[in-house]
Amino acid sequence: MYSLNSINPLDRIRINEGIDSLKTYFNALAKNNKEEAVNLINAENLYFPSLFVLRNDIDTLGLFYNLNIRNKVSIEITDEILEGKKKVSVNEYISSDFAQIAYSVLKWIFETGFSNDGLSNEYDEVLDITAIILTKIYKEKTILPDLADMIFDRNRKGLFNHDLVWAFFESRDPHSLIMIANRLLSRDEKDVELASKLLSFIPGIEKNSIISKEKKYTSFLKWLEENSPFLYFTGQSLQQVNRPITYKIALEAKYLNKNVSVDTGKTLKSLKDEEYMLLNEFNKQDNDTKLLLSNFSNILHAKNKSIWEEWIQYPISRQIAIAKAMMGGQQ
Repeated sequence: MYSLNSINPLDRIRINEGIDSLKTYFNALAKNNKEEAVNLINAENLYFPSLFVLRNDIDTLGLFYNLNIRNKVSIEITDEILEGKKKVSVNEYISSDFAQIAYSVLKWIFETGFSNDGLSNEYDEVLDITAIILTKIYKEKTILPDLADMIFDRNRKGLFNHDLVWAFFESRDPHSLIMIANRLLSRDEKDVELASKLLSFIPGIEKNSIISKEKKYTSFLKWLEENSPFLYFTGQSLQQVNRPITYKIALEAKYLNKNVSVDTGKTLKSLKDEEYMLLNEFNKQDNDTKLLLSNFSNILHAKNKSIWEEWIQYPISRQIAIAKAMMGGQQ
């Protein structure tokens, strides 16, 4: 993570000697050589944890207005998250005029700060809210691998991770579920248990299932490959229910083999009149029949599109009969 050639002296002291030594050094330097202290804290290679632990000292020493824009915005956002200070609102920073500044600062906070998760409860709170803003507001996905690592690391330590899980799923990217599913193969049972819980809405991955973790992982891969074009985000989270159904399958879209918006579950392309007529009949069926038709339609479309085009024109009763005969009762 850290490059020994480019590490900031303030970071080096914090890592090697601890926070108290860093604070002592910075206070002494600021009193004896204010310019050098400001240069170090404003240096491009500074990591957020050092700024975080020095923020009160910076205020006491009267150095806030000597900070660069990155550090000023970081401290103001941190203060609002922790204390509700309204000097400058986070919402102001993510408005149109300040959006790019906020984005770059929030990414700096997370990317240089995530490896120090656990520094303090306050520090973790800042990381959590930063991650939520990045994924929910800015649709940032590059942080997801590190976010997943943090979620499972906290779980192994028995620490609160619900906000991080919320931030992860707010990316609204079904393929990011692979980062969760990979933990199904972990040697750590806590990893497997949490991954099973977070993915328990997927058939075959129930938390208390007796099937092997390898079979769970295979079930996940098959499910994602088959359903990813038709998944939409529900918004459910661990704050609401113990086993959130994070994504649902848009059965109408799967029946027609039409990709959907992950935000709404609606087809990305407008439907034709004949497709609306098909859905009218489809929606008259019970849920089991809808599952049968959508699954069979998807399989047939993948195997032979010309035969599918013929099948989809049949009356719904004949479609159901063929699907039942071919699927052998599977749904």
